[in-house]
Amino acid sequence: MTTVQIRPNVKLAKLFYKYAEEQKERTEAKETNKAASVEEKEYESYPPYNFSWFVENKIAAMGWPQTVANLNYLVDAGVNHLVTLSPERRPPILECEKKLKWTEIRIKEFGAPTLKQILKFIEICERAAIRGEVIGVHCRHGRGRTGTMLACYLVYFRNMAPERAVLTVRVQRPGSCETYEQEKIVCHYHDCVRGTITKPDYRLVEDKLYFDCSMKHMYDEDEESQDGDDAKQDGGSDVNLQSNGLDRKVKSLEKKKTKAMVINHKIYF
Repeated sequence: MTTVQIRPNVKLAKLFYKYAEEQKERTEAKETNKAASVEEKEYESYPPYNFSWFVENKIAAMGWPQTVANLNYLVDAGVNHLVTLSPERRPPILECEKKLKWTEIRIKEFGAPTLKQILKFIEICERAAIRGEVIGVHCRHGRGRTGTMLACYLVYFRNMAPERAVLTVRVQRPGSCETYEQEKIVCHYHDCVRGTITKPDYRLVEDKLYFDCSMKHMYDEDEESQDGDDAKQDGGSDVNLQSNGLDRKVKSLEKKKTKAMVINHKIYF
């Protein structure tokens, strides 16, 4: 019985190796193109408006990140979690390919945050400190709403008085805490943290004032009507009626001035 040795097909082997080399070159070209595109996207990164570190490698503040390049810069700087305070100006998170957490706390422009919104922001900062994450917070220009949240951050984490917290934020980021209502909510949050307020008000500052007894005039409108009836009962000419009307106005102004009780929580620097 004769045995015939099986010879390999040289032509088929050459074709196979040629096809394998071409396939390898194609994959390498695709990988180089992907790497080049990634490098171009990473290169297109620049900081958003009014960007600065409030606490180094912990929390950063800025204006509205308008483009994907702004978000790329935040990720390159080390920001892991972006907090948006401006519902009218949102960053293009869905267009960003890099990994970045995003939370929205809706606050009206030039308005003060509620106590619940402040507690939510502080909770985000606490979780970020535990996980080793870096927070980035922004509103439209990075001043009013952002500065208010940063002042509350100092009140909670640095145990600062509200006056000192607002002043510190304004020194690091000029123009912060633009309105008086924003200053009042920082004072209100400080009182809630210290426990001086037993029943904190969770509603908006615009809906209910910080002090219930502010600008309460301690007089009744019935007294004015009684004065008018007395003047009519006395009778007399038109001149007497006009003089009685002036007297009533002067008396009402005196009552407003003397019997008004005004309490304002002012911040002194």
